[in-house]
Amino acid sequence: MYADQTRHLNTWLSTQSASRRQFFISKVVWMIIAPIILGAAIDLFMSITIRSDNLHKVASNNLNDGVELFYVASVVVLVSTIVGPIWQKIVGSFFALVVCSSLSVGVNTISIDFRMKELVQNAEFTTLVTFIVALLLLGASYHIVGIIGIESEHDTVRVPALRWPVVIFVFISTLFLPLNESPLTASSFVLPVVLSVITFIFVFKPKLSWLAKIVDSIKGGKTWHYWK
Repeated sequence: MYADQTRHLNTWLSTQSASRRQFFISKVVWMIIAPIILGAAIDLFMSITIRSDNLHKVASNNLNDGVELFYVASVVVLVSTIVGPIWQKIVGSFFALVVCSSLSVGVNTISIDFRMKELVQNAEFTTLVTFIVALLLLGASYHIVGIIGIESEHDTVRVPALRWPVVIFVFISTLFLPLNESPLTASSFVLPVVLSVITFIFVFKPKLSWLAKIVDSIKGGKTWHYWK
């Protein structure tokens, strides 16, 4: 469905005078902000009919939930903007959301160590910081939309300058973001290395002729022309 709608939207965009960034803003408004506001309004109405004695708390909870959804959507938008193929958008979005969730746990742990627990657990402060981060992520997506073209939609990373940062991000996030108290060992590098190598292969698409030669020598010359 996403791929089909994207093709229709790109076709429609080519017939309009709007720029890609203007089209991006319209999609953010109608596909992210409007559903969040509508959902919050429905939830607020239902909450008022059930618990009309504490409207301030109900409205505060709806605001916090809306900002959290806005932040999650901004992460998905940024990943979907950078990554090209649909299935890689989905996998990358799930990975980024897991990383962000682990990062929030890490922030809470660090805040306890530095005696900032009360500040981090303050609902207004957390909501404000989350909203600012979401705006920054959408701002990055807005900038990237203006520098990519339709010719890069099949590339794993559509911005060449971000290819190595993506590989490094996968390695570092997988290595450090579990935030366990046990020290790093040799086994701690297995999963980060595997995921970063897989990411490297998809991003840079290196020629595997050297691997084909090895397989060819084992199987007796049956695979070289396929890999070549």
